[in-house]
Amino acid sequence: MAEDGIAQPAPVSPTPVGPAPIWDVSLGAGVAVRPTYEGSDHYQASPMPLFSVRYNDMLTMGPEGLSAYWHHGDFRVGAGLTFDPGRNDSKGNGLFNNGDDRLKGMGDVDKSLGFKVFGAYQLGRLSLDLSAVKYTGDHNDGVVVTGGVGLPLKLAERLTLTPHVGVSWASDSYMQAYFGVTPAQAAASRFAAYSAGAGFKDVSAGALARYRVTDHWFVTGDVTVKRLLGDAADSPVTYAATSARAFAAVGYRF
Repeated sequence: MAEDGIAQPAPVSPTPVGPAPIWDVSLGAGVAVRPTYEGSDHYQASPMPLFSVRYNDMLTMGPEGLSAYWHHGDFRVGAGLTFDPGRNDSKGNGLFNNGDDRLKGMGDVDKSLGFKVFGAYQLGRLSLDLSAVKYTGDHNDGVVVTGGVGLPLKLAERLTLTPHVGVSWASDSYMQAYFGVTPAQAAASRFAAYSAGAGFKDVSAGALARYRVTDHWFVTGDVTVKRLLGDAADSPVTYAATSARAFAAVGYRF
């Protein structure tokens, strides 16, 4: 998914009875609030589809793409495809637009496919994960490495709260695409020329809440605060190094 997007949670499962089903499908919808682009101090609200399809605990498809994985005990490793929606240099009229009129002259960052490898480890109640994505777009052909830690807390029989923290590193190609300003872009926009190099891009912290209304219906929501770092924070296109993202959704698990 896009680095500025809001990750959607796994569906809330009913109390397990017997072996896991071969097919596990959840569908829903909600609303997300996020910056107009990564580094913006303007926000927008948009509808957010919620879906997750899992087959035999080996293949998954959801908002973050398609993944195949292998697991043994507390370890899980896999690979898959993901997608970066890019960035527009104007606000536009679409509900899912990812841009801002203040970027006029910067040009669009085109959509791109990403190849992802990942691993996860369950350390007691802590969930540790690490992933690397190589993008293949004409404008964004960079690499982003992300690590995270989550701690699910069962607050009630049907309510789970998961505090989480994360950090990401990005290659110079990715950083230049989203935070750099070439001399040509500087001449056409309001920003001074700026070269963004590889380094840690951001840290984040938040909490995911999931409530199982029935064995099939559930509600979920997340609030996350992100802080840009290094060249991303210092970029002239960055109006706010600290920003928040939130969503709320209702879903049904078949």
